[in-house]
Amino acid sequence: MNHEPSTARGDGDGDDDAAARSPESSIVDSILDGERKTVFENKQLVDSNTIVNHNRIYGRDEQLAAEARAFRDTLDGERPPDLLLYGPSGTGKSLTVKAVAKKVRERATRNDITFDFVAVNFKTMESHSLDRAVWKLGHQTATKAGVTWDIPRKGVSTDAKYVRLYEIVDRHFDALVFVLDEIDALTGRVGEDVPAYSRLLYSLSRVMAEQHVDTLVSTVVITNHPKFRENLDSRTDSSYNPTGIHFSDYDANELIEILNRRRDAFKEGALDDGVIELVAAYGAKNEGDARRAIDLLRDAGEIANRNGETVVTEQHVHAANDSVVKNRVLEMIGGMTLQKKLSLYAAAVVADVNDGAAPSPAVYALYREICQRTDRDVYTQETVNSHINKAGTYGVLESERTSGGFKSGVHLVFTFTEPVKAVIETLKEDDTFDELDLSTARSIARQSLRDS
Repeated sequence: MNHEPSTARGDGDGDDDAAARSPESSIVDSILDGERKTVFENKQLVDSNTIVNHNRIYGRDEQLAAEARAFRDTLDGERPPDLLLYGPSGTGKSLTVKAVAKKVRERATRNDITFDFVAVNFKTMESHSLDRAVWKLGHQTATKAGVTWDIPRKGVSTDAKYVRLYEIVDRHFDALVFVLDEIDALTGRVGEDVPAYSRLLYSLSRVMAEQHVDTLVSTVVITNHPKFRENLDSRTDSSYNPTGIHFSDYDANELIEILNRRRDAFKEGALDDGVIELVAAYGAKNEGDARRAIDLLRDAGEIANRNGETVVTEQHVHAANDSVVKNRVLEMIGGMTLQKKLSLYAAAVVADVNDGAAPSPAVYALYREICQRTDRDVYTQETVNSHINKAGTYGVLESERTSGGFKSGVHLVFTFTEPVKAVIETLKEDDTFDELDLSTARSIARQSLRDS
């Protein structure tokens, strides 16, 4: 006779008790139902996407003033000039213009002027075609107008998307600014003679002249690469004449002031001495990127929360930075082929034992030895150099050609822009590298440097 397996039960109803004892359930319940301990008072202030009040912005008075003067025309019933904001990442380009536009919107409302801004970051779009860009602008504009964007992504021509976009603009706004962020990412389809951003800028710069709308329409273009204008076609270059505003890197002292103006994101006493300064130092190493510094400060607070601690310390900052670096490197090199990983690993190990520099002859000698010891195909030095240079396009390293000091004559020297140890640790997460002993690889690298 068959019997159902017996189930050990404690007091109570059995199934309910089992659910209550479930590890998954107990973990979730303890988090959701328990007392919430946090170092944050207002975490939005350390979210780099938050549009803070212009009074919190430091070190950008000149840029804020230029933007305010431009947008001031809206309040007088005039079209603001087109603006071109250029400079490195994280230097306040998007932040300042959105803060000023938000303030102008408040003033315009008092004067019965319907003004707003529509911001799109083209780098984050899944497609960098003109058609998708117009669809995105239309969707965002409809959202600002409080109406439905009833145009599907596919099956409708780009011209029809433009028509619907202009209908919404003309019907719902007296003045509108399109904030076109990371515009150089809008390259268009392969094989097109003119980049998509050139055609978009032409259409938007001509929208009033061609009487598509009575609305005062202007653009703010944001880019890290002001030379993108060199790729504009002649008709766009003729009609698009923006006022340029430059943004330079922040230094460590400026980053300290920027972070201090967001200190109230944390509860009183929740930031240990030296935390702000350490975060600013890391930010200064990252080319003065304020966005990264703000994110790092938030991440340090998140780590303190996970540990159940009430004060953010320098240890939390170090841990947060290590995690950010590792995640960034993983994102850059995680999808590489095995041969590219082997090549990059050899370069990283040589750089690790040679004060950050990896001469290509020594790199190739180590690469060849690694392949032979792990029974992998050995590619030519030219191919290996090409694989490593490919990592340069991901922002992992840089290379320069040099001659002198090596038997091979003219050769490449690779210098890592990301921490070498983080690159090595990330690569070793691939099972292939279980066969490789790092200490042995370092010994071979030292010998290769001596032999070169």
